[in-house]
Amino acid sequence: MTVHDTATDGAATFDANALAKARGATPFKRPENGVFRPGSGFRQFVFTETGDTSALSEAGAALGGYGALYKLSQSSPGASHGTLTMVYRGNEMHTGFDNVSFSSANTALVAEDAGDTLHTQRNAFDSLWAIRTDVNYGAPGAPAPTRVLYVGRDASATIDSGFSGMDGYQNEGDNEVTGIHVSDGDASIAGLLGAEVPHPWVDGSPWRVFFTAQHGENDTWELIHN
Repeated sequence: MTVHDTATDGAATFDANALAKARGATPFKRPENGVFRPGSGFRQFVFTETGDTSALSEAGAALGGYGALYKLSQSSPGASHGTLTMVYRGNEMHTGFDNVSFSSANTALVAEDAGDTLHTQRNAFDSLWAIRTDVNYGAPGAPAPTRVLYVGRDASATIDSGFSGMDGYQNEGDNEVTGIHVSDGDASIAGLLGAEVPHPWVDGSPWRVFFTAQHGENDTWELIHN
């Protein structure tokens, strides 16, 4: 759906949120990354919405200020219409959703990019969460997402933290979880992510899980079977 085309609508400043609603589109607060759910035949697409990354967001939790994880379901990969559902609505401790990758048919590994402002407000850095697409998190007594790992600051990020917020300095004083990637290394068409159900952490399995601790020393790590 085309929301704005400069060739026909002109180049003047416009309200993207209002125009999207007027033309029947769905506006989001910072949609970031998306992947097809494995085993769905490319009929389900899951994507993250980062949100405002501030506990003082005017939108607030009820209006999506903390972002969310969404699922788009269609009858076929080429369908023109689909159904959009919210898998998990963020809150102060589960927000800034960024990179996402599946580790099983229904387990999405979702990385946080909360930012220094929210790190300070909630007194917590970023985590990697396991969120199930087959769980109704809005139901009474529903479980919270499972924390897979929590990151802090390496030596370089600690130095960076002393400069965060200064004019012209953009790096953040943490080791943000980013680039979560689950793959069996198959670069063929049949190996497209979403075609096969991953099964990492199983003896003899070709599936491997990597993530990058962005900022600071920018190390890349592998999560291995214990």
